[in-house]
Amino acid sequence: MNFVLVPVKALAEGKTRLSPMLSEAARRAVSRAMLTDVVSSVLQVPAVDRVAVVSSDPSLLALARGLGALAVDEGWPRGLNGATSLGTDFCVRHGATTLLVLLSDLPLIQPRDIARLFAQLSGRPEILLVRCKYGDGTNAFLRVPPLVMQPCFGGPSLAAHQRAARQQGIACRVVEAPSIRFDLDSVEDLKQCAHQRLAPHTARVLREYGVFGADRKPPPV
Repeated sequence: MNFVLVPVKALAEGKTRLSPMLSEAARRAVSRAMLTDVVSSVLQVPAVDRVAVVSSDPSLLALARGLGALAVDEGWPRGLNGATSLGTDFCVRHGATTLLVLLSDLPLIQPRDIARLFAQLSGRPEILLVRCKYGDGTNAFLRVPPLVMQPCFGGPSLAAHQRAARQQGIACRVVEAPSIRFDLDSVEDLKQCAHQRLAPHTARVLREYGVFGADRKPPPV
C-alpha cells in the first residue's frame, strides 16, 4: 500500500521567520492553509492509498481528520526526524509498503508532481528524493519499503540521505518535482510567492491577510 506521511510543527512553533511580514494569527492561518493544500493534493492522487499527518498540535490533527487523513499524535515536539520515525512506524502498522514523507509547507503543491513520484518507482527497494529550492535540503523522501532507511532531515539533508543510502547499499535517485521543491520558510520566500501559481487555500489566506492584492492574478500554468 502506498502511504504519504506529512509531518507538521505545532502552530505555536511554526513559521516564526515570517514574523517581519505576518502576524501570529496570519502565520497560523498560512500554516493551516498549506497543510490543507498538501493533504488535499495527496488525496487527489489515485496511486495513494492513505495519507497520515503527524503533529503534536491537536488542532492540526483535527484538521487532518476533517480532510480525510489519518492523525498521528506526536505527544510532544520530537523534531522532524523524530516525528517522521514515529509516523513511519504508524504507517507500517497500518499496512504501508511504500511511504512518501512530504513536508507540510509547500505552497505550490500540485497532485501531478506527487503522482509522478510514485510513477517512477521501479518495484525494487529504493529511495527517491526531491531537493528543496536551495538544492541541499530534502522536501520529499520516498522509501520502498518504508523502513529501508532512517530519515536524515536537517541541514544539508539531501547529501545525508544519499550518503546513508550509499553506505547501506540502497538504490537512491534525486527526481524533479517543481511544485514540491519550493517550501515557504522565509520573508524572501513569501515575496517570491507573488510570482508563483499558489495552491488555492494558501493563495486565499495570503490575499485575506493583505500579502497580495485582491486583484492579483495567478501566473499561467
